[in-house]
Amino acid sequence: MIVLHPAFTILFVILIMFSFQEVYGKGEKKSSFTIWLVAIIMILLAGMRGNVGADYPVYRSFYNLYFPTIDYSELVDKMLMRKTSLDIEWMYVLLNKFVFSFGGPFQSFTFVSACITVGIKLWTFRKDSAYPVFSALLLLIPGYFIADSGHMRQALGMSVCILSYQFIKERKLVWFLLCLYIAYGFHKSAVIFLPAYWLVLIPLNANRIFYAIITCVILSPFQVYNLFSGFLSSLNLQEVSNGYNGYIGYEDKASTFMDGTMILNAFLLIMYDKDACKRVWYYEYIRNIMVVGVCLYFIFRDNPVFSTRLVGVYIGFGSLLIPNVIFGMEKVNTRRFWHFFFVAFMIFYYFVFAQYQGRAGRFTPDTYMNFLWSY
Repeated sequence: MIVLHPAFTILFVILIMFSFQEVYGKGEKKSSFTIWLVAIIMILLAGMRGNVGADYPVYRSFYNLYFPTIDYSELVDKMLMRKTSLDIEWMYVLLNKFVFSFGGPFQSFTFVSACITVGIKLWTFRKDSAYPVFSALLLLIPGYFIADSGHMRQALGMSVCILSYQFIKERKLVWFLLCLYIAYGFHKSAVIFLPAYWLVLIPLNANRIFYAIITCVILSPFQVYNLFSGFLSSLNLQEVSNGYNGYIGYEDKASTFMDGTMILNAFLLIMYDKDACKRVWYYEYIRNIMVVGVCLYFIFRDNPVFSTRLVGVYIGFGSLLIPNVIFGMEKVNTRRFWHFFFVAFMIFYYFVFAQYQGRAGRFTPDTYMNFLWSY
């Protein structure tokens, strides 16, 4: 039986234990100490990793050899969307050059990247999730491993999109657009989150959610996304090296697994919409974002890359949605049942992920390395 490295396994167990404390605790006060303790552990495990995750070797090579040679004028041209020979996003290069200017090794950059991506997500959980540690548990597999510890460009872009949610709530369009511009500077796929500012205002109820999702399920076999193939291809979802190919097999298998996850999310959205709307502030905004994610997932279902990564920023809000839906349930026993269900689901997911992706991503005991103890 394949398991993840003990550091990840211990983190997994800690998240489960604290999530029970959140859901079963009598008080509703969130523990800042707990969520930031978890954040520090997650940042160190992702940020100080060595040769772990997709494209680590090529990004390390770029950091040391390619990015230092790029002139800042090229970055300005890229930033202003002028024609340039630079293929990679300008904000990602700029962050690399900034860290490199201090003379640190590549793990300095992976640490900074993890501080940004994990820090933004867990800060958002602390602010907007009824059960922040439970949210971190739902993030862990697979988002934390695939994105924060792997596809760093997309993780940075998605995290800034999640940060922009604060300005969606406050209806600050200029700040939202600034966040999207920065996110786009990290990864082009962030542009798909642009409509979210207006989509959150669409009035929805259980019936409308049901019909929207069913319509997208029916449209799924027709591959309607091919109508926008030119735009989608321009987002350049594939990473910069063959390291990405190691994830294709997993994502292909994950598409079937994700079907069940999306159906489960749809069930919660429909069944407990009224309860959550009553008890959770701004739940309607998170709900609408997640509904769009589920609908887009089924629209892109026949393309395992688009369905798991292009709509990742929308689906990523599931880590906020599920704890808030559970918090919104009126009956205590119902809340505890669903919490236990998702904990059991994450335990199952732990072994599925370890089996199909643990060794390929170098997260197993014999492959994972961390500069805190391996060098």
